[in-house]
Formats: sequence, C-alpha cells, structure tokens
Amino acid sequence: MISFLKKYVNKFRYAFGGLFHGITHDRSIFLQCLITVCVIIVFAFFHLTMIEWVIVLILIGSIIALEFINSAIETIVDFISPEYNEKAKIMKDYAAAAVLVMSIVAAVVGLMILKGKL
Repeated sequence: MISFLKKYVNKFRYAFGGLFHGITHDRSIFLQCLITVCVIIVFAFFHLTMIEWVIVLILIGSIIALEFINSAIETIVDFISPEYNEKAKIMKDYAAAAVLVMSIVAAVVGLMILKGKL
C-alpha cells in the first residue's frame, strides 16, 4: 500500500516539477501564464457569472496545456532532428498553430463575454 501511494505522490511531484520548469525556463509558457494573470485581473472587475468564469478558466487551461504540449513537441523534434529539416519545421509549426487557434478562439469568446458586461 505504501509503494502504491508513493508511486502516485511521485507522479504529482513530477507533474509539478514539469509545471515549474516550464514556467521558469520556457518563454512562451511564461508569457501565457503572464497573460493569464492579466486576463484574470481584468475579468475580476466585471461581474462574471459562474458559467462565464468556468468558460474563461477552461479556455485559459486549454491554452496553457496546449503551450506545454507545443513546447514538448518542439523539444522532441529538436532532440531528434538537431539539424534544420523542413519536415521538423512543419511539425513545430503545426504545434504552434494549435496554440494560435485556441488563443484566437479564447480571445473571441472573452470579447463576447466582456461585450455583454459593457
């Protein structure tokens, strides 16, 4: 039973380690987290409903999670293909595009929520 619990505690420790490392060593992840803080501060001044907060937090979580996935893909591609490779570039561009698409959707939804508050 102890080894079972230790195994799961370690999984959380590794996940939090990855979270901390990403925020402190990856500029894109740090920037997304900084934008998150700004968005939450701005939205705090508007009286959002519970469902609006849920939507905003899901979108924020999705963008940050995608940014971590994007950074992981870039790291893997750079490790596997340290020399310039057009296919490696395309893989990295696709991952970055996923973050961009989600960010645009989040911005549009955020503006729709704010428009209803003005």
